[in-house]
Amino acid sequence: MKAIKLWEPRFFENSRLPVWLSYLSPITIGAISLGVWVFSRGEMSKTTKRHETIHFQQWLELGFLGFLLLYPSFWVIGMIRYRNGATAYRENPFEREAYDNQSKWTYLEKRKRYAWIKYVGAK
Repeated sequence: MKAIKLWEPRFFENSRLPVWLSYLSPITIGAISLGVWVFSRGEMSKTTKRHETIHFQQWLELGFLGFLLLYPSFWVIGMIRYRNGATAYRENPFEREAYDNQSKWTYLEKRKRYAWIKYVGAK
């Protein structure tokens, strides 16, 4: 039986982009997924690559425009709710899925499409 080949993003390590974006962000960005590309400040661990690949899957599910509309919308809702940028970031359903599963070695192989939806409104 052949193993299923997952699509993976294109990783760019030792990039300045996360450093520059951190000036606009309520958190220090170590790595960021932008569609099919992932940029990181330094070399990425397997855990970070898995976290960012979960985001890549979310991008694939929603398309470029869908993700760009929903991700900041969830952040704004979080800002209204928590009045804290870092908490709004961490409680974003896309981030919750990625953080909850970044250490699970087989998560990406078993992940169901739109798995992030179960985190919407959940605490």
